Amino acid sequence: MIKEGIIPVLKRELQRMTRRPIYLMMTLIIPAVVIIFFATFLNHGMPSGLPIAVVDFDNSSTSRLIVRQLSAGQTCEVKYKLTSYESCKTKMQTGDIYAFVIIPRNFEKDLYNHKNPTVNFHTEYAHYLPGSLIMKEINTTLSTIAAGVDLKVRLAKGQDYNAAMAQVNPIKNDTHIIGNAQLNYSFYLSSTLMPGIIFLMALICTVYAVGIEFKVGSSRRWLVTGNRNIVYSMAGKMIPYTLLFSMMVILSEIVMERIMGFPSKGNPGLLYLGALLTVVAYQAMGIFLIGILPSLRTALSIAAFYGVIGFTLAGFTYPHLAMLPAVKPYTYLYPIRQYYMIYSNVQINGLSFWETVWPFLFLLMFNFAPFFVLWNIKRTAIKLDFERD
Repeated sequence: MIKEGIIPVLKRELQRMTRRPIYLMMTLIIPAVVIIFFATFLNHGMPSGLPIAVVDFDNSSTSRLIVRQLSAGQTCEVKYKLTSYESCKTKMQTGDIYAFVIIPRNFEKDLYNHKNPTVNFHTEYAHYLPGSLIMKEINTTLSTIAAGVDLKVRLAKGQDYNAAMAQVNPIKNDTHIIGNAQLNYSFYLSSTLMPGIIFLMALICTVYAVGIEFKVGSSRRWLVTGNRNIVYSMAGKMIPYTLLFSMMVILSEIVMERIMGFPSKGNPGLLYLGALLTVVAYQAMGIFLIGILPSLRTALSIAAFYGVIGFTLAGFTYPHLAMLPAVKPYTYLYPIRQYYMIYSNVQINGLSFWETVWPFLFLLMFNFAPFFVLWNIKRTAIKLDFERD
C-alpha cells in the first residue's frame, strides 16, 4: 500500500478540508454566493429609475413636455419638482437625487424665437455610472425636443418637409453595437468580475492552504507524506482546489451564457480551458507569494493586495489601450488580464484558438513562478516543529 506520494497527500488534504469549515467557505460557499449575486441582483441590464429633480421656472407646454419625457425614459425618474436651486442642491448633498435640471423663464418663447435658451443641468459625477447615464438621457431629450420645435417652426413658415428635415437633421446616424446590443451593464461588469472574484479566492485559498501548514507546525508531516518531495507534496495539496475552483468558474460561465444570456460567439471549450489555466496561474502566484514570505498573515495580506489590483489593470474597467506606456507592462503580471483577453476574443469576437493563442501561452508562463521558491518552502517546512494533524 502506497503511503507516500501525490495520492496520500491528496487524501490528507481532503481530510483537512472536511475538518475545517473555512475550506468549504472559500472553495464552495463564497463562489456560489458570488454566482447567485451576479445572476440575480446585477442581471437587470442598465440601471433605471435614477432619481432626479426639476425646477421649472417657465411652466410652459414645452417645459412640461421635457419633464414628461424625462420621466417616461428608462434611465431617469423625476422624483422631485422643486422651486429653487438651493433646494435641489440640498437634495443632491443628502444623496436623494443624482442630478437636477433648471428650466429658465421664457424658455418656450426664446426657443421658438431661436434665441438659444439655456437649460441648467447639474449632476454629481462622483458616481460615474448614474451621472453619465443621466447626462446622456437629458442631452438626448433636449436635442430631440429642440429638433422637433425647429422642424415645427420651419413647417409653419411653409418650408417643404424633406428640406426642413435635411436642415434639422443633416446627418443620419447608422449605429451598430457589437457584442452588447442591449447595452446591458451586467454584460460588461459580470463577465470578468464574477469569475475574477473566484480567481481571487483561489489565490487566497492557495496561500492559506500552504501557510497554515507552517502556522500550526504540520509542515513536516505534509512533506513526509509527499515522500519528502516538495513537488509531489505541492501537487497533491493543490489538485482538489484546482478542481473545485475550476468547476466553480466554469459554472459561472455556464450561468452567464445559459441563464443571463451573455453573448457567445466562440467555442465554449476554449473559455473553459482559459478558466482552468487562470485558476492554475493564480495558484502558482499564491505558491510564489507564500514561498517568498512564509508567514501566513503577511502572505495573505500581499496576496489580497495583488489580487485586487488585478481588477484595475485587467482592462475591463479602464481601457488597456488608454493606459500609460509605463503601466501597460505591469498588466501582464496578472492572470485575470489574460482571462479577460480570452473572454473578449472567444466569446465576443468568436476567434479560434490559434487566433488568440498568446493569452493561453502567457497563462502557462505563470506556472514557472513556483519553481523559484519551492526550495524555500521545503526549507521552511523542515525547520518547523511538527505537530499531529
